[in-house]
Amino acid sequence: ATAYQVNHIKRAMEIKPNKMQEAALQSLNQIREKGAKRAIIISATGTGKTYLSAFDVRSYRPKKLLFIAHREQILKQAKEDYMHLLGGLSNDFGLLSGSQKDMDSKYLFATIQSLSKDKMLQSFDRQEFDYILIDEVHKAGAQSYLKVIDYFQPSFLLGMTATPERTDDFNIYELFDYNIAYEIRLQEALEEDML
Repeated sequence: ATAYQVNHIKRAMEIKPNKMQEAALQSLNQIREKGAKRAIIISATGTGKTYLSAFDVRSYRPKKLLFIAHREQILKQAKEDYMHLLGGLSNDFGLLSGSQKDMDSKYLFATIQSLSKDKMLQSFDRQEFDYILIDEVHKAGAQSYLKVIDYFQPSFLLGMTATPERTDDFNIYELFDYNIAYEIRLQEALEEDML
């Protein structure tokens, strides 16, 4: 590693979680210690879910991570946040979207639209990613998400959403074995001066 890379990683490691993130990280660890392979975080928009997930990834140290979202814009921002918090080489962080296919990246940020195509999905080994994260997981009742979730066999699957309640009666909690790692709703976030 070059001196620049070492400094970049050192600076990234100096960034510490806030009080909410700290509590959520402890809860995630406790859930995993009990042998759970799935958990969900319910957190109001603007409370730092992406940073929270990056902190968890930083301590989990997966060999390969898959971050799934429905919009490329979300992925690009998440990728920037992860680079900021994890440090490392920029080519460790890749996109899988309609316009970009960085398939071999250690940290892959993928749109559900690209990933759920049969040919794309089957180009990955079922156990390729040891940590998979789904942003805005309230959408996971859709066929495309269920197909991806059923295909992969990660060591850990994390879902994040501000709104777990769905109008189509799909039970998002059941999908994550009722393991709610952390929940902070809008009112609580306002009371904590988090927004």
